[in-house]
This record gives sequence, structure tokens and C-alpha cells, in this order.
Amino acid sequence: MHSNNVSERQLWMIECVFTQTNRDVMHKLCAYVRDNPELLVVSKIVLKQATPYHSPGSSGSIARELRSSELMTEAEWDCYCDNNEFTAVIIDGHTWHSLSSVEIHLWMWQPGNSKLDIDCQEGDGYAFGTLHPTINLTDIDKVFQHGLDLIKDAIVLELQKLADVEQATIHSMEDWTPPPRLLNPKVLAKALIYGA
Repeated sequence: MHSNNVSERQLWMIECVFTQTNRDVMHKLCAYVRDNPELLVVSKIVLKQATPYHSPGSSGSIARELRSSELMTEAEWDCYCDNNEFTAVIIDGHTWHSLSSVEIHLWMWQPGNSKLDIDCQEGDGYAFGTLHPTINLTDIDKVFQHGLDLIKDAIVLELQKLADVEQATIHSMEDWTPPPRLLNPKVLAKALIYGA
């Protein structure tokens, strides 16, 4: 381990958004970039609901059952979910969750810029993709790969600063390339099904 000469820094930040407003989230992301000027990649994952959430209230059998029962196991929860879709979880007529889409936004540091520009939503420094109903993750995969390349370059620079690192280690890190496809839509959809 070479921890005595290596500085710790945050390179990639991911914010998952469910009920926050876009304004609040973007304000939070601006603060992250301001407070961490060495960030190379910032991601925003937005879970959009088809209908706004509302409490089941105190009536209905599910409300009484939930108040008097232990936390459900994953197997018990799965009984209420349709394994072929992840759009809605409805129990006893109450909609607990109604997913309409998942948006993925990625901002990447561009050479020549002093920091990430999360106000920019075009060009090489930004990518956007949607999961369900339209699954197109090509741009997201490209940015993930480029983000991993930036992180690789940062790691190589840190390794080169260390006197006791073998050149073979540095060369093998330089030769590493990210896999051609990082996101598998079927795996993501399955995770959403079981995560709902």
C-alpha cells in the first residue's frame, strides 16, 4: 500500500433523485462541484413517478396490517410485485410506487476547463439517457467510459508520483481500457423490478 504519499480525492459523485425538485438538486450539485473542484464526473439519476405518492391513510386492510406487522421480508414483498414490470407496486388497491421513467444525466470535466460545468447540457461534457419506456443508454455508456478513462489517468498520475511503484504496475494501468458496454438495460430493469 502506498497511502503515505497519496492524497485522497473525490473523482465521481452520483446523486439519486426521487422527491426533490430539479432546482433543489441542481443547487446541491453546484455546491458539490464548488466544494470539490477536482471532481471529474457528476451524475444525476432521476426516478420519475407516473402519479404523485400519497399515504394510504388509516383505512383499508393494508394500513391495519402494516401497523401491526413486522417489516416484510424480500420474499413477502415480491409476492406483491409483478416480475415482468417495474412500473407500479399496488397493494390492497393502494399505489405505493408508480415509476414512469428513470433519467440519467452525466456531466464530465473537459480538458481546458477549470472545473465541471453542470449548467451545460450539450456537447462532449454532457450525456442524457432514459430507462423505460425508451431504453437508450449509448451516450451514457460513452460518458461512463470516458469518465473511467479520466479516473485512470488521475490514478496513473498519482502512481507516477510514488517512488516505490514498479513501472510494470504503471504500464498495466495505462494499458487498461474500460469494457465496451458498461450498462446492461436488462440488468438495470431487473434491479428496478426487485428494488421496487
